[in-house]
Amino acid sequence: MPARIVVVHDEAEFTDAVVGALLHAGWGAVGFLDPMAALEALGRAQDIEMLITRMRFGLGRPHGISLALMARHRRPKIKLLFTALPEYEAEAIKMGAFLPLPIDIPELLAVVDGMLAKQAKAARTDA
Repeated sequence: MPARIVVVHDEAEFTDAVVGALLHAGWGAVGFLDPMAALEALGRAQDIEMLITRMRFGLGRPHGISLALMARHRRPKIKLLFTALPEYEAEAIKMGAFLPLPIDIPELLAVVDGMLAKQAKAARTDA
């Protein structure tokens, strides 16, 4: 069964491209432009395995690290992938994986595959 992935980015074109690529690759994915709407979805959905988020959102919105911390509080095993300018890498990799902007879609798909394949393997060995 495909993983469920939440993509949060405030640029609709980026979000649509990433969600479309994930769906085309066989992953279940949904996109949000607003981090608070994404957080609500993370609280309601049963099978979210990964959050892909940018580091910075507009004024009055939580940044990606805050969103990730709230998501991890609700779902301790959630995988985190941050997208941002290269200067944010050191902060992001403390919590998850990092891809610098601009995003290369094939590279993003490879990172997602790798992160979720590790999780699936761990779940099989724990059973």
